[in-house]
Amino acid sequence: MDVDVRLAPAPPPDAPEILPAVRVDANHFWMDVPRVGRFLVRNGREMIVEPCPGAPDGDVRAYLLGSAMGALLQQRGLLPLHASAVAVDGRAVAFIAPAGSGKSTIAMHLQHRGHRVICDDICAVEVGDGVARLRPGLRNLKLWRASLGAIARTPDGLEPVLADMDKYRVPVDAPTGDRVFDLAAVVLLGWGEEPAIASLPGAEAVGALIANTFRGQLVAPMGRQAAHWRQCLDLFNAAGVHRLVRPRALDRLAEASALVERLSLDMSR
Repeated sequence: MDVDVRLAPAPPPDAPEILPAVRVDANHFWMDVPRVGRFLVRNGREMIVEPCPGAPDGDVRAYLLGSAMGALLQQRGLLPLHASAVAVDGRAVAFIAPAGSGKSTIAMHLQHRGHRVICDDICAVEVGDGVARLRPGLRNLKLWRASLGAIARTPDGLEPVLADMDKYRVPVDAPTGDRVFDLAAVVLLGWGEEPAIASLPGAEAVGALIANTFRGQLVAPMGRQAAHWRQCLDLFNAAGVHRLVRPRALDRLAEASALVERLSLDMSR
């Protein structure tokens, strides 16, 4: 289904205000970001943007492809995970975790080991007939300055995610076209003394998927609680959820990446 994205006035809809300057119901999402612009998403088909005068283009794009895109996916009935995903041996592995836990960093490292990034920040998942599938997203990674150092890069020439943020968009050699990837596994990231990976039991796994749904606070005002819970349960049954712990030291990323590669191989057998 195509999306109509256009610049136009974006007045607030007749929908409940769930947060200051954020209105949501089953078919509408609207937010007013100070000094950036207004964004209106309707019926999973329209994205209307009303930038503030002088707003940096990058800031407008960040909110359009962030919160507004998450709302669009929810309106379409897809499950938007707050995740980064990489194709390993032709199947997707998605990394979920709270912000700042290294999702983009491990995806970057796997890219440098010969795998390809599928999406970053928001991953659109659909589950049907017992199979989970992942749609490709933007062809860049959002990386902090410190993570750039792990691949011997500097921010020179890179676009910041927001004008006042020390985090940058790094273009990657992502898959082209509209290819949909089977999702082999979801991996919840955490910190530990030594790299290790283990599967999570059902209740904990489904809870992790619920907690790492992108803009999960929209689920209730959209009336999607039951559908969302079922999506997370179906995703767990189709792909499983594993916890990967690893040290914070960037020079030990290779050990964590090797565990992911081994997991993908085991899941394909």
